[in-house]
Amino acid sequence: MKNKQPGKSYLFLQDLLSLTLCFGVLLMPQISLAASATEVHDTSEKAVEVSITSQANLESWVEEEHRLLEEIEDLEHLLDHTRWQRKKLSIYKDDLSEKIIGLKERAEAMKAVNMELLPILEKNLEKLQTVVDTDRPCDLTQRRKFLHHARTVLNDYDMGLLDKTRVVLDATAREVDLGHQVKVQEDEIEINGKGRRVKMLQVGRVGLYAMTLDSEKAYQWDVPTSKWTAIEEDIASIHEAIEMAEGIRLVGLSKLPLAQPTTLERQGAAAQ
Repeated sequence: MKNKQPGKSYLFLQDLLSLTLCFGVLLMPQISLAASATEVHDTSEKAVEVSITSQANLESWVEEEHRLLEEIEDLEHLLDHTRWQRKKLSIYKDDLSEKIIGLKERAEAMKAVNMELLPILEKNLEKLQTVVDTDRPCDLTQRRKFLHHARTVLNDYDMGLLDKTRVVLDATAREVDLGHQVKVQEDEIEINGKGRRVKMLQVGRVGLYAMTLDSEKAYQWDVPTSKWTAIEEDIASIHEAIEMAEGIRLVGLSKLPLAQPTTLERQGAAAQ
């Protein structure tokens, strides 16, 4: 028997399959090459992006490093200053402790002095008040004003001992100076319940005289009775003394009626 030959259709399909396989084999390297180029391109782009990002991060880290180094340097300076300040404060503390101890000792000493001196100042001021209240009525308003101020200072808790001592000594000095003054001032006095305008002559604490403006009548302050008494004689002597005090007449001897000092006046002079 003869072998059966294959048909033309079958041979055509076989050839087509073989040709396809050949084309496939030929195209496979090209497809693989195209895929590799794409991957390389993508990888390169990613590498460039990573490089740019890395460079930016590096620059940022360098700036941060410089900033941190500057901050560290500032903190080191601050630490050195803090150490110095702490050492200095320790010295100040020791110095202040010594001063506080000294101030406490001075405060105790001042407290003791206050207990001894303040009662003396109070008594002296009371004596001055008694002298003014019983003294001749010259400059009473001003003198009482100074005494009132001295009393206010003594009663002020915040005033120091030096201020309290000074104000009492000033008031005492004013009263002492009053005994050395000779002056004339125009004033109004009360005679028998009526006011009269007069020239008042103050001769220290020796005497206090008054003469009417018409020079017709003269008066003398009587300490025991605390009243003005009329002077019947020696009116001319009072007139001369007033002119001397005013500078109208040359200073000379003048006979003024003088009264014997009372016991209270002698006590006041002794206190001053």
